[in-house]
Amino acid sequence: MKELANKSILIFLFLSFSLLVGAQFYNGHQMSFGKNRVQYNDFVWSFYRYQNYDVYFNEGGQNLAEYTADYAAKVIPQIEGFFDYTLEKRILFITYNRMSDFRQSNLGLVTGQDDYNIGGTTTVIRNKAFLYFNGDYKNYDEQITAVVTRLIVNELLYGSQLIDNVANSTLITISK
Repeated sequence: MKELANKSILIFLFLSFSLLVGAQFYNGHQMSFGKNRVQYNDFVWSFYRYQNYDVYFNEGGQNLAEYTADYAAKVIPQIEGFFDYTLEKRILFITYNRMSDFRQSNLGLVTGQDDYNIGGTTTVIRNKAFLYFNGDYKNYDEQITAVVTRLIVNELLYGSQLIDNVANSTLITISK
C-alpha cells in the first residue's frame, strides 16, 4: 500500500513539474518567407532623377533605367488624364535587370506583415514601384503601366499623406 502511495506521489510530481518545464522550441518553421533573402550578388545602386519620378538601377541597368524613364514619361500623363488626377508624390521606380536579382533584394520588405511576399510579381509599396526585366519589353511595359495605375488609384482612395492613410483606413474599418 505504501509502495502504491509513493508511486502515485511520484507520478503526480512528475506530471506537475512537466507542466513547468519548457522544452527547446524551433521557431524556424513559423517564419515567413522572404524576410532574410540570400543575396548572391552585391548591388551597387544609382539613380536618374526626373521631374516627377526617379529611376533606381544597379550595375548594368543603365539602358533599362533609361527605357523605364522614357516609357514612364509617356504613360504617366496618359493614365493621369484617364483618371483626371495628377500624382502628388514622386514615384520611385526600382528596376532590376532580371527576376533573380528582384528575388534576392530585401528592398521593400516590411517585417511583421505577411502580405508582402514578392516572389516574382511586380510590387508597389507606398510610392515605390519594384520592376524586373524578363527579356520581353511588352511585358515590361505592362508592368510599368500597371504600377502607375495602381499608384494613382491608391492615391485616389487613400490620399498621399500619412494622416490621410490613417483617416481613410479608420473610415473603411468603421464602415464594415
